[in-house]
Amino acid sequence: MGLVGVVFAAMPAQAERIGDEGCTPGYWKNHTDSWSEGPGQPIASTTLLNSNQVKFHTTAALAGDSLLDALNYKGGAGAAGAERNLMRHAAAAWLNAATEDLGYPYRRFADPYNIVGTVNAAIASGDPAAMLAVKDELAAANELGCPLN
Repeated sequence: MGLVGVVFAAMPAQAERIGDEGCTPGYWKNHTDSWSEGPGQPIASTTLLNSNQVKFHTTAALAGDSLLDALNYKGGAGAAGAERNLMRHAAAAWLNAATEDLGYPYRRFADPYNIVGTVNAAIASGDPAAMLAVKDELAAANELGCPLN
């Protein structure tokens, strides 16, 4: 399974507030006006620009899709379906972690729960169970309750 680096255009640093709030993929796909990034940003690119940009590593099958496309993924069978399920919640987690008005429990690049590193490791494993386990963790955080709009 070939990997393609995912890059979003220059983005603000992650939010500093940590807490118990999170918005679902459904919220983010229906409220693009709340995004700190453009919804058309590609989720896959072969160009990695700098360390302040998202570097999710997806399979080539998702290379032409946008961040908004990822929020609309439906899943499916096997590793490909697990990857789509994971990326739907990873896209929401990325947006949650960037939003100052939201106390999201995870960070984009920092421990204790590094969204990018955790998602990349799950996808690189090629193991549907590993991808779905990370998806479940992100889904739980994304469903904590959304105070926006």
